[in-house]
Amino acid sequence: MSESTRDRILDAAERQFAEQGFHLTTLRQITQAAEANLAAVNYYFGSKQELIRAIFRRRLDALNAARLERLETVLADSDPPDLEAVLDAFVEPALEFTRGGDAEGQRFMQLLLRAFADRDTALQEAMRHEYAHVMRRFADAVGDALPGAEPARLRQQLDFIVGALTLTMAESALKDTRIIAAELVQFAAAGLRGSLESRIHDGARRTLEATS
Repeated sequence: MSESTRDRILDAAERQFAEQGFHLTTLRQITQAAEANLAAVNYYFGSKQELIRAIFRRRLDALNAARLERLETVLADSDPPDLEAVLDAFVEPALEFTRGGDAEGQRFMQLLLRAFADRDTALQEAMRHEYAHVMRRFADAVGDALPGAEPARLRQQLDFIVGALTLTMAESALKDTRIIAAELVQFAAAGLRGSLESRIHDGARRTLEATS
């Protein structure tokens, strides 16, 4: 009974936030849609911000568990690991999540894009902290696959890959996820390898920093 109430609140909140955004949606609208009361929201989540975080955890926990399981298999297969295999372990489970335009997956992607578009820095920081261990594992694995890569630069480049992946996931009705994943992995791997050979020189970097 209690679990059902909690799930109804999460489902209703996910729908409302996807349709109206985080700021315009009120807890009253969510409780009405969930056929629950405000006390239940406070009991299970404590605040609107914690409710939002719980929605993201519900989806991202399973996704990142699948990523890490795939990564462990890749690391066990070869030392050093194959770069494309490491990237595929990160990319493919995410695209599979939205395969075929699944309604729940697409709704969650709307939320993810809203979080970026609304510049909800508190939520972004919370999620970054929540899943920092996942990004560290993949950054370490990519670093092992690319000896000589600068760790700080590599982390920045992984952020670029996350951005490209997020926009790709937001595309509705993805069906050929394996093909799309392979294309994105190939593109990302080429960029990572190419960056080792064509780094921005210190003088040019200082000029860019001074004019930014």
